Amino acid sequence: MPQLPDFQRLIGRLRLRHLALLDSLGRDPNLGRAAKTLHMAQPTASKLLREIEHIFETTLFTRNRRGLAPTPAGLALTRRAGVLLAEMHATHAELLSTRQGAAGRLRIGVYPVAVPEFLPRLYLALQKRWPGLHVSITEAIDPPLLQQLSSGDIDCIFGRIVMDMLTPDLRHEALYNEETAIVCGTRHPLLKARPADRAALLQRSTWMLPARQGAIYHMVASWLASHGISEPQVEVETTSVFATIEMLNHSELLSILPKNVAQAYAELGKVALLPDGDLPAHYPIGIIYRKEAMVNPVMKGVLEAARECV
Repeated sequence: MPQLPDFQRLIGRLRLRHLALLDSLGRDPNLGRAAKTLHMAQPTASKLLREIEHIFETTLFTRNRRGLAPTPAGLALTRRAGVLLAEMHATHAELLSTRQGAAGRLRIGVYPVAVPEFLPRLYLALQKRWPGLHVSITEAIDPPLLQQLSSGDIDCIFGRIVMDMLTPDLRHEALYNEETAIVCGTRHPLLKARPADRAALLQRSTWMLPARQGAIYHMVASWLASHGISEPQVEVETTSVFATIEMLNHSELLSILPKNVAQAYAELGKVALLPDGDLPAHYPIGIIYRKEAMVNPVMKGVLEAARECV
């Protein structure tokens, strides 16, 4: 097996145009379309690809009638090229931010469970460390955020840690546990149902959850199974607490909220907690980041600030 070229040689020969071509071919392995995307002639793109393969001394793509097919080395390099370009884009945005007087830029992904109390505390802790820090927040559920993290589009994620969803390039640290409660509208039939009727009502109930997959879905499914009921029938998908509250009060849907949030809204008469509706905290709340992230002093500071917020 041929040895990889020396790292210093890579630094001396690899260019951003090479990375841009690799990233484009990773998204769509077709030289003609990649050339068009990068505003270059196809012969130029072909020459760049030959240069890259010469630099790494390995075949990255095989040619066929449909276009190109990545080799294992090609798959690895195109993925890494995307991460490096995303970091360059973030660096450029951060430099623009600092020129405008900000202290830097941090891109955070959050699962809904981390939004109500932890996220505001984290923001205040970060502003105390770096006044003027520009924070970009993306709220979503597990799969899309994890993909954005792996591709370098965000810097870290705060939310439930589900080990079997983490890819080898990601690391994590658990910070705290968060109880989850099943909630419904204040006039839901389950609130006044006789114990003998509850199982039948639960079996017929429909749900509003963040997704038809992921940690929350499995938590609800496990709770239902413990009551001898089949998996939840999800009719509405949303990650919005506000949408959840409003929908519950105009329907007979069931949903979930962090228990402290559910209790606060219950005191306001906005929702009701389902009796015996506490879900076990199977998944801790924590931070997820790329394994190379902790070489960045800012990310080290983010982790320290997160620990202080617990």
